Amino acid sequence: MHSSTALPDLSGRRVVVPGGTGAVGEGVVRGYLAAGADVVVPTRTQERAEEFRRLLGDSATDRLHLVVHDYTTFTGAEQLADEMERRLGGVDDVVAPIGGWWSGKRLWEIDENDWQSAFVGLAAAHMAVVRAFLPRLKTRGAYTLIVGASSSTPVPGSGLVSMEQAALLMMRQVLEAELDGQQRVFALVLGPVRTRLVESGDPDWVSADQVGAIAVAASGAVATGGREIRLRSQAEVHEALALLRAGRPAGTGTVVAVSTMAPAKGRRADLVEVLTGLAPQIRAEPGCLHYSVHRARGDADGPLLVIQMFTSIEAFRAHSAAVADQIPRIGALLATPPAPPTLFEPVSRSALIEEVGNDA
Repeated sequence: MHSSTALPDLSGRRVVVPGGTGAVGEGVVRGYLAAGADVVVPTRTQERAEEFRRLLGDSATDRLHLVVHDYTTFTGAEQLADEMERRLGGVDDVVAPIGGWWSGKRLWEIDENDWQSAFVGLAAAHMAVVRAFLPRLKTRGAYTLIVGASSSTPVPGSGLVSMEQAALLMMRQVLEAELDGQQRVFALVLGPVRTRLVESGDPDWVSADQVGAIAVAASGAVATGGREIRLRSQAEVHEALALLRAGRPAGTGTVVAVSTMAPAKGRRADLVEVLTGLAPQIRAEPGCLHYSVHRARGDADGPLLVIQMFTSIEAFRAHSAAVADQIPRIGALLATPPAPPTLFEPVSRSALIEEVGNDA
């Protein structure tokens, strides 16, 4: 169960959870209710709505709004969004554990019905909800997709599911780029999950309640930008919660740090060894998104290019402090004193459009 002290206060927030009556969705719904939010859960039938309310027990407060509605078409999702605005005055967050499973055929054995149901149908349901709700989200609201490990790991005999889930991860990236920071889009990528249907299993499996806690934390961390969050183990749950609770300032955006290091004569191999040894430490930092070392093509003795990416300028500054004691060690291997890296930040979508327009 959730610890109320571990969840942010989302009182007054309005959240819709399509797919909320599923085993994973149940944990999401419980989490938002425990955090004080109003939660709208669409169901196909009144009987299913009543069954879900009984399943939630005491968690089903008057802030739970069960709506009999089919959201899986463009028209249906738009009608649900309209109804939510009429009932609650708007929408702040969406969590979409919309899913299904399909298996039994290799890709070259599928027929058109398989394609339509396992790929087109599921992808269309997600697209319908995004189209209807994302424009209605309040500024810095969170739209959270929930997908499975099949999004990045091929499952023989269930390839259509893997393809559809992978498409959702790219949809998240596209949405994040197109929104230009107004709202935030997350993807929670799950491994095996302990639910009411699968209570046993490896203790390291993530629970449905923990999935809910991460989704709630993402909603509450209004200063944290959208991203893909992998939840395949207890360690990754704790890392995700620590990141989301860090409260990074809003709008700072990612930072790319580029350094050129010219090794002293005969010390290139030593410099490579030092930079390689630092890689695990740097990549493990909470704000690090990327770390790599490059050389000029065909030049085995020339300068090295170090490229790093961090979630924010604050994350980069924390990194700089963490590796400060390594600067003298690196400096001793260089032909010239080490210079501060050049920092780059994203160009806004509006600026890119303006540049393209000017060039045209």
